[in-house]
Amino acid sequence: MCIIRILVTIGIVVSFSTQATAQTTALTRAAVDERVWVVLNHIKYDKKEQFDDVLSNEVMTAVKEYRDPDDEKHALNLQAFKEFRVLRPTAMNEDSTWTFIFIADPYIEGANYYIDRPLRQKYGEDGAEEVFGRWSECFNSGQLIYMVNQTDL
Repeated sequence: MCIIRILVTIGIVVSFSTQATAQTTALTRAAVDERVWVVLNHIKYDKKEQFDDVLSNEVMTAVKEYRDPDDEKHALNLQAFKEFRVLRPTAMNEDSTWTFIFIADPYIEGANYYIDRPLRQKYGEDGAEEVFGRWSECFNSGQLIYMVNQTDL
């Protein structure tokens, strides 16, 4: 159950995460009452570099190159990819973990927020399992997921 939750959550988070693209293009933010998705990833104290490496060099590569066979879904995925942000920790938490934050702002209804399909498409079944295994071993606990609405404050 926990592994399935992590797989679903991780997939949701990473499918649309971008670093350079999100920083260099004009982004749309959620309007008042639109949904925003925030995920907190608590990473073991000694796994920060591994997590960042797997995220940046393997997971995001697969997500960026993923081509959904459904054209409508693919268009939603591209839109969501542009609107997703990854925040890296600048300091360790009091409990000796690191918190990476993923934000989908706005949350794109109908987009693919799972990493399993992009990983399988890029690396094959065995390769995807290997990448996912190294990713999963970085987590101190499951992800904390929040679906919230943008306010006018």
